[in-house]
Amino acid sequence: MIEQSQRPLLSSSSSDLDSLQRRANRRRGTYQRRNSSLAFYWQQARQACSSPARTLSRLPKRYYFHTVIVLSLPVALALSQITPGVMLPSTSQTAVLANDDLLVPIAPLNLDAEFVGDLPLDDAEIPPPLSLVSKIDALAPVVVDAAIAGDMIYLRSGPSTEYDAVGRMAKETSVQVIGVFNDWFQVREAVDKPTYWVSGALLSLPEGTQYTVFQIDQAAIPAPPPPKVATVREEGLQMRDGPGTNYVSMTKFQTGQQLDLLERYQEWYHIGIPGGTDGWVKGEFLNIDLAMHNRLLEAIEIPDPNPALVGRTLENQINLRQGPDSKYGKVGVINAGETIDLVGKYNDWYKVNVGGKIAWVFRDFLQITERVSRRVAVTNDFPALPKPAARASRVARASGSSSGAANFSNVPISGGIANDSLNFVGARYRYGGTGPSAFDCSGLTSYVYARNGTRLPRSAASQYNASVKVSAGDLQPGDLVFFAGTTGKRGITHVGIYIGGGKMVHAATPRYGVQVSSLNSSYYRSHFVSGGRIR
Repeated sequence: MIEQSQRPLLSSSSSDLDSLQRRANRRRGTYQRRNSSLAFYWQQARQACSSPARTLSRLPKRYYFHTVIVLSLPVALALSQITPGVMLPSTSQTAVLANDDLLVPIAPLNLDAEFVGDLPLDDAEIPPPLSLVSKIDALAPVVVDAAIAGDMIYLRSGPSTEYDAVGRMAKETSVQVIGVFNDWFQVREAVDKPTYWVSGALLSLPEGTQYTVFQIDQAAIPAPPPPKVATVREEGLQMRDGPGTNYVSMTKFQTGQQLDLLERYQEWYHIGIPGGTDGWVKGEFLNIDLAMHNRLLEAIEIPDPNPALVGRTLENQINLRQGPDSKYGKVGVINAGETIDLVGKYNDWYKVNVGGKIAWVFRDFLQITERVSRRVAVTNDFPALPKPAARASRVARASGSSSGAANFSNVPISGGIANDSLNFVGARYRYGGTGPSAFDCSGLTSYVYARNGTRLPRSAASQYNASVKVSAGDLQPGDLVFFAGTTGKRGITHVGIYIGGGKMVHAATPRYGVQVSSLNSSYYRSHFVSGGRIR
């Protein structure tokens, strides 16, 4: 027997009714809310329309900003679709440019409309703009007119002195400047002429125009050519100051020495050597490639082999003296700007002819070119300085003279080292003596040279090694003279100072001391080795 449940049983019809009732209540609530919202919005709209100013004043300011942005978007999109063009005062047309470079739409200009700015030029009066004719002309480099400022300057193949000189151009020649690299300018004489390079220091340019010239890129600059050099192939090759054997020799070269080539003249080459000196050598004594020869310009002028031997005074009240030393008496004065004839020279003094009067002038007071100076002959033709009485009596005692003074009036020297050495004639001889009252031979030469600003090694052999060798026929006053074997030993054993006229001053022996001796004696001739010149 099954026991029944005590819970009441609900019928299916009752359950469905409750569900329908709940759904109806939900829809009724939704409808009522919707009607209430519409009524609210309708009420708000009626109030806004009845009083729009009051409504707008209540709105937040951000609403105005957002409204402006939204309205400007269509305008911006419309403007971006417009193609820019050139506006000219004419009917609408299309201009076809030369070389089909550009197509420019030409639109009419409404002069009746409101206009702000400057009115256009009259297109009937102005030339056509380059940009409407040809891009090539519009982008062409700026050409600047200039003139050559230096006298007969070199034109080079590149922007440096490392490049070859390929031409010359005279002063004030008109050129066109078409490019610049550093401080070098690329020039030409005309459009169809070759281009060259000139240093800016040799050009006369209108002020400020150098900044408008086209800057040439370094990648467009060719590399410099190899140096123009030749090699000496004969020992003792002479460099002269002009292209001919009638010019004065300046120096000599050793075999294998390299020389810089500057230009050529017939079979002679103009060369440069370290130190800035230049001269000429004959081509047959050089090893030179044909390519180097062809890179050289032919010289258009050569130096005068016989220039006038004149100088010009540089200061006022210059003393004219009797000899080449300030110890000589004055024979007159001369002022600046005077041209005087040069008769001879000795050390740093020049023998001059001033209005028929012969006198001596110190080198620093004269303007003389090196070319002229090389052609002035060295001379010993001047009087000796008088010796002081005390010195003369000492010389007389040393020489055994009873007259009270030794006579050196026949010694044709004065001034400088040679003259100074005479001041010590009569001094004692002492082995190792270096003066001022006693000397040995090298001690005397060292002391005299030191008094005149030159320091010598201490021994005769060392002085020989430090000097430039001079033959007996080329000796000049002040040169050293060297002897060998005078003490029974090999090598250089004695030295003296040449004073001209075949004579020397030297520290001889303890018996004689410092004396003047003749180089022409058989003893000194047999032991003579060489003269020596100190640079």
